Order: sequence, then C-alpha cells, then structure tokens
Amino acid sequence: MLHTPRPNTILVVDDEASLRKLVDRILRLAGYDTLLAANAPDALRLFDANAPDIGLVLLDWHLPGVSGREALAQLLQRQPDLRVVLMTGGREATADEHATLDSVAILLKPFTMMELIFTVRTVLGA
Repeated sequence: MLHTPRPNTILVVDDEASLRKLVDRILRLAGYDTLLAANAPDALRLFDANAPDIGLVLLDWHLPGVSGREALAQLLQRQPDLRVVLMTGGREATADEHATLDSVAILLKPFTMMELIFTVRTVLGA
C-alpha cells in the first residue's frame, strides 16, 4: 500500500509575535511551509482558505478572545483527523477531551528547537 504524504504546510497560531516569528523561522529551516495567525478567528480563516495544504496546526492553548480550546474544537469539526500540536505553559490542556485524540499532541512551553521539530515530525508521522 502506498503512503500518501501529508501536506507540508503548518499553521502556527500564537498571540505572542516573538514566539510566532521564532517558530516560523525554525519550521522553515526544517523544510516546512508556514502560515501565521495571531488569534483564533484569523487561524480559522486561514485554515478555511488553505485546508488542503495544511498538514498540521500548532495552536497556543491560551489565546485571547476565542481560546485555543474553542479553536481546537472548531478546527476538528472542520477536519476530524487534523493533526494538532497544542502549545501550553501548563498541563490543563491534557484534561481536555480533544487532547486525548491520537492526532493531538501537547508541547509544553518553554520548548527547545529540537523539541519543536521532534514533536512536529512525530505528529506528522515523518
């Protein structure tokens, strides 16, 4: 059976501009294409416009306004098998019912460049 590769674009969602830019730089150096969003509404718009190209969403759990939890639920309604990495400074995301899905992983902040790349590659199955 042939393995169909996942799309190579990663949607990065974080309200902290410096972290968003750093993650963007690391992922691009690792060979991924990226789309960047500062909040959930922008992320959902970008996802809707680019869904076939998005292989993974890196999603901050603590977003202002529409939370990461709410954004995750909306993303999974759109694409139930979507691969997601939740970025969080605490362990509260581990209690969410969506975090137990096989396609969802948690990356604790602060994380290293190697932890980020390892997590992304693991979740993508690369």
